[in-house]
Amino acid sequence: MTRERIMECAKVEFLKKGFQATQLKDIVTAAKVTTGAIYRHFKDKEALFFALIEDVYHYTLDFLDNAEPYDKVGIREAIERDSVEASYVQAMTYVNYMYEHLEEFQLLLKCSKGSRVENFIEEITIQYTKQNALFVKAAYEAGYAKCLPNDIEIHILTHGYITALCECVLHDVPYKKAEDYVKNIIKFQHYGWYGVLGLPLK
Repeated sequence: MTRERIMECAKVEFLKKGFQATQLKDIVTAAKVTTGAIYRHFKDKEALFFALIEDVYHYTLDFLDNAEPYDKVGIREAIERDSVEASYVQAMTYVNYMYEHLEEFQLLLKCSKGSRVENFIEEITIQYTKQNALFVKAAYEAGYAKCLPNDIEIHILTHGYITALCECVLHDVPYKKAEDYVKNIIKFQHYGWYGVLGLPLK
């Protein structure tokens, strides 16, 4: 019960002040515990902050951790099933999760400066770029794509997509509006990638 109370009070303090500005004494006062009680449960402020966002952090990395090379059959099937609708469903699976755990994502995306997860968007961009790079390379080598963007171009385009999805939380977009916003982002990304790669539009 003490650990839960500390975490609930810490969440409020971090959301209000951010990781950098929040001090352990603020959490001690809010939770009505001693400093020793906090150190019995958490190594330091960093560990306490990470405990609050650990589940959504790992969910995100696991969600993106399916980068596998494509053979010729695999890339053909991937292109055949690729569509705005399919990409939208995949994106909304993650966006729905963000809204179901909104406070944790607010901590992660808006309040984490100074913590070890302050570069979260860049971290997941690196992860997702691996997937995109494998798709791009396979599509080009199989003759479907006419152009082959370099690694930094793939990274930048991927970063733009990840950031766009995270803007839902960064700008407090209401869920109902987020659905339409994500639809437009997916259309922009889908046709943009097809244009960059020289794939026939569908």
